[in-house]
Amino acid sequence: MAAVSAAKVTKLFIAADAAAATEEFNYMELTGGCLCGGTRYELKGEPFSLGDCHCIDCRRSAGAPVVTWGSVYRKDLRLTRGEPRKIQHAGRIRSFAACCGTHLFFEETGDSETIDVTIASLDDPAPFAPQKVIWLEDKLPWIKLDESLPHFQKGS
Repeated sequence: MAAVSAAKVTKLFIAADAAAATEEFNYMELTGGCLCGGTRYELKGEPFSLGDCHCIDCRRSAGAPVVTWGSVYRKDLRLTRGEPRKIQHAGRIRSFAACCGTHLFFEETGDSETIDVTIASLDDPAPFAPQKVIWLEDKLPWIKLDESLPHFQKGS
């Protein structure tokens, strides 16, 4: 399990016969945000489908040779400060911190079940190493790949 802060929550349920039952839930809470701190978010679960993307759109939007993404369920992402600026490009939606421009999220559509989060925007991105490499057809020639990871010429 990733090194994250876990919170223990106790909920009280009132049964039909007026007896009380207690049920405990453990959930993870990961936090992240932009460079200046003006936009913050929480995740209620670990990102999955972790991957390094080499596509030209990710490179240009981040100003970096590669972007590491992780998917989360939309219901598990909550903004806690600020409101990102959403940009539609190539039929998809990219969200940037309106305050400083940090690239935060990627959505296939405005109602897709999952949203991709830039792993580097997490407060502790270290536990979330990429599990695959995608869009190699756009990879810069001087980038060295981790040969142990699955590789895809396009998305996976």
